[in-house]
Amino acid sequence: MRRLALAGSVAVLQLTWLCVSPGPLAGQEPTETDHMSELLSRLDRLESRIGHLQTRYEDAEGEDRDLFADQLARRWREHHQLLGEMVGATEAVREAGAERPAATERIRGALDRETETLLANGEQVQEQITDLRVARPGTAPDELVSLELRLTDLNIELDELIVAAVDNTERAEIVGLDLDLRVGQVDAAIGDRAAVLAARIELARDQRAGLSDRLTRTGVDSVAIGDELDALEEKLFGTTTSLQTMVDLMNRRGLETSEYRRLLVEVTGDLGTNILDTRVVAGLMEQRWAAVREWLAANGGAIAVRVVTIVGVLFVFGILARLGRRAVERVVRSSRIAASELLKRLLINTISKLIWFMGFLVVLSMFGIDIGPMLAGLGIAGFVLGFALQDTLSNFAAGLMIMVYRPFDVEDIVTAGGVTGVVQAVTLVSTVITTFDNQLMIVPNSKVWGDVINNVTAEESRRVDLVFGIGYADDIDKAQRIMDDVVRSHDRVLEDPEPTIQVHNLGDSSVDFVCRPWCRTEDYWTVYWDVTRAVKERFDAEGISIPFPQRDVHVYQHGEADSASP
Repeated sequence: MRRLALAGSVAVLQLTWLCVSPGPLAGQEPTETDHMSELLSRLDRLESRIGHLQTRYEDAEGEDRDLFADQLARRWREHHQLLGEMVGATEAVREAGAERPAATERIRGALDRETETLLANGEQVQEQITDLRVARPGTAPDELVSLELRLTDLNIELDELIVAAVDNTERAEIVGLDLDLRVGQVDAAIGDRAAVLAARIELARDQRAGLSDRLTRTGVDSVAIGDELDALEEKLFGTTTSLQTMVDLMNRRGLETSEYRRLLVEVTGDLGTNILDTRVVAGLMEQRWAAVREWLAANGGAIAVRVVTIVGVLFVFGILARLGRRAVERVVRSSRIAASELLKRLLINTISKLIWFMGFLVVLSMFGIDIGPMLAGLGIAGFVLGFALQDTLSNFAAGLMIMVYRPFDVEDIVTAGGVTGVVQAVTLVSTVITTFDNQLMIVPNSKVWGDVINNVTAEESRRVDLVFGIGYADDIDKAQRIMDDVVRSHDRVLEDPEPTIQVHNLGDSSVDFVCRPWCRTEDYWTVYWDVTRAVKERFDAEGISIPFPQRDVHVYQHGEADSASP
């Protein structure tokens, strides 16, 4: 509790009872030193001190008056805390069966008088708040924040007085003090204050929304509007803080608070423990749904028209995308255009995506979005990303070079980037190759374009390179005629160019022939395997040997004399 005695312009009640506070309890021994006696003695001294400060405060002026007001506030805090200790001590001795009725009666009197003082002071603070509220409309915009700060201070002061009064009502139940009338006053004060605070919060929210809208549409009074907004923010802060305090007190008193908690959630955005209260959540959902229904009622027709228009635009651009794709496909498939399959696919896919992108821009413009700055932003973003994605851009450039210069095409057998296999697809960043053992390899285009590319199937015909060896004792002419007959009798060997069959090398164990027939590229392995098998079979049938590698080993034996010599 920040202040129980009011300072400055807030009047302090005459508490004459403090000046004539009773002395030691009748029948109490002066030498008694138990804990309760110590607390009663502290209470007597404190009330005597408050009475003295009260008198000095009423006679003082100027700075001295403020000094005594501060001292009174401090002593009142101590008085409230001391009463709490005494009530707790009373409850403890009662449980031990040693309650002292005289001490309990002394506590009841102190509680009753302090509660009466709290309620009276609360009424005076409320009058101060009312006076400032009345003066607010005529306050200059640059002074509104100061006024709201003063109101916040007074609201906190009033909250503390009410909290202290609630504390005393709970303490009164413990010591058996009848405060039914005061309890009713406290509960009514809490409920009325919570209702007023909630109304002020809703009004401040509406005022803030209106000022924010004005601030976006005018520049003449922007400074004054800004001052008013700052004042409203301070007002909302102070009011929500006070409402939260009242909600806590109402919970202590068992009063209904779901409506106020819902309002606090809306203002602060903090669900906290309120998410566990079904009434709060249900109230929030109901309010949101009502807002949605109201918004739909006001804007539903326009939204429906816009949605239908957007769907129509997308439908039209979808048809245009398909027509554009077919037109480009018909053009690029024409025999007059010499382009790789990869480039044709890129052009076909690009035109479709480009038309869809144009449709997307049209839809954005229908929503009132200026696409000019967006396109400029995309250009700047592209410039920035260019530095961050250098490797990707390198692959992109290499992909364009591959499509333009056509070193290979789809279904070609290539060795590129260290991978051998069949080309399945080429994107702008990578080349997809299936190896002969059916592994899918994705090679970055920069690696493909920056290395040697071996396109096995680029030409229509291909030479088959074979090597056959015969023994040194075999007939060279006969072996050559056999190979020539095998090659020329194969139906997939081309007559032009002429096959080449010649003695090529005299090896360590054999005389080697090169046999080089030509065939269509797709028949390469068929010719390779058939000719190899046929030559081996003919050599066996004609008595031509295919020697194994040989090595002569010479063994020398030494005589007995040599072996017997030392």
